[in-house]
Amino acid sequence: MPLMRVTMTPNAFDDAGRKTLVAAITEAACRAESVPDRPESRMRALVLLEELSPGCFYSAGVPADDAIAGVFIDWQVSTGVLDGARKARFAHELQAAAESAAGGGDRIVVTSCVIQEVPEGQWAQTGAIRRLPEVSTLAGFEHLTTIASHG
Repeated sequence: MPLMRVTMTPNAFDDAGRKTLVAAITEAACRAESVPDRPESRMRALVLLEELSPGCFYSAGVPADDAIAGVFIDWQVSTGVLDGARKARFAHELQAAAESAAGGGDRIVVTSCVIQEVPEGQWAQTGAIRRLPEVSTLAGFEHLTTIASHG
């Protein structure tokens, strides 16, 4: 059940590039979390997309709107869903997705993702605290089926 807040640098991606980027990072996050490719599971994969206004992105203290195509993600995930290999694969796929979506050009493509692991009992959804066994069942995490069945 990926929940990602994605911030992009100004004008780094056209409409098609944004759609490509969102689709690719959604797929990469679902793959990392082992969310099955079923509509009832994938509908919980959320991306909150924000593009910075021109003049609101700096690197080394100077305006960098035209120099960098940046994608910066805060990804919230329940503790215990991702291991190191899953995180590393996502990081690689994120960079590849951003490079593809940027469509070439002179800008350097930069990605960053802060994975925020939410401790057990600290995630509320639709009026209730959701614990990992329940979330595993809702999302259909394929690699956590034993947790779901023992919760």
